Amino acid sequence: MNSTGSPPGFVIVEQTGPLLLGFSMDWALFAVLTVQLYLYYQAFPNDMVFTKVLVYTVYCINLTQVIFVTIDAFDTFGYRFGDPSALSTAFKWLWLVAPIFGGIVACIVQSFYAFRLYRLSGSRIVPSIIAFAALSICAIGIFDGIAGQRLPNHHHGANVSTTLAVITMLFLVGTALIDMTIAGCMTYYLTKNDAGFRRTHTLVTKLIRLSIETGLITAVAAVLIVVLFLGIPGKVYYVVPGSSMSNIYANTLLAVLNSRFQILNGRRDVPTSNIDISIPSNLPSTVGGPVVSIPREEFSDGSNQALELKQMNVRSVHSPVSTAYRPLKGTFPGLCHRGVVPHLFK
Repeated sequence: MNSTGSPPGFVIVEQTGPLLLGFSMDWALFAVLTVQLYLYYQAFPNDMVFTKVLVYTVYCINLTQVIFVTIDAFDTFGYRFGDPSALSTAFKWLWLVAPIFGGIVACIVQSFYAFRLYRLSGSRIVPSIIAFAALSICAIGIFDGIAGQRLPNHHHGANVSTTLAVITMLFLVGTALIDMTIAGCMTYYLTKNDAGFRRTHTLVTKLIRLSIETGLITAVAAVLIVVLFLGIPGKVYYVVPGSSMSNIYANTLLAVLNSRFQILNGRRDVPTSNIDISIPSNLPSTVGGPVVSIPREEFSDGSNQALELKQMNVRSVHSPVSTAYRPLKGTFPGLCHRGVVPHLFK
């Protein structure tokens, strides 16, 4: 459908459709990020200050991004609604939202994964290479955004110079390669450190799946931008995933951090453990309940666990009772015999 005053062959929906989807996706992902931040704030008050600063910094960057996205959306569909010429200058802040904010958030998240790899493997080589690559790609993204801002109608693929297009492709492909490298390294080191015990194996399997999923999500988003940018030149279809890059990375970061807590009495069965309860005869009368002693083989990593005892019926001294337990906030369950997994987030 052509609009009055539009050049021949101009189809409004090809311009407004991707812009509207890009705005909507960015708002939706930011809403999900806000919920994840609230869950993180409630569940893990004892995390390291470094981790908290990282999380809140990423959130503030995305808050700033969504403000610029909202300004563009209101300018395009509010102030200049119905004006076809407004579409030629729509998304004026894309140069800041996509390559600069996206590059900075991607660098922060990838560096966090590099730190996790260092804690997991004990080696500095691979994490250092990933961190250096993340910083380099971030610098390329910042340069790409600054250079693109100087071009007229810089968000249209047809108006981008060959040099700038190559820089953009390098930024996106490099980001995808780093994400896939992180997912592969995490899978390798987690599998290598699997002690073989049932609960440890379950936890390691969960972390491997989470690492692969988060790595693939960010890598697929970057590749999709490249495909839309090169495959459909002159169109703004790549704006849909491109405007949400930083929110995608931020959500994967919070998803990894929030994967540590469990919902009790939900659809998933709560693991049980046999705990010996002994009542010494020399306890003073002021003690209001039994003393819980946990056999050493139950938690061989030596970590302290908070136990929630439910519906206990103590009939005799040293009688085994099957009860549900819940780990402390911000920690993994026990049974990591090699002491690797509980330290990933500390």
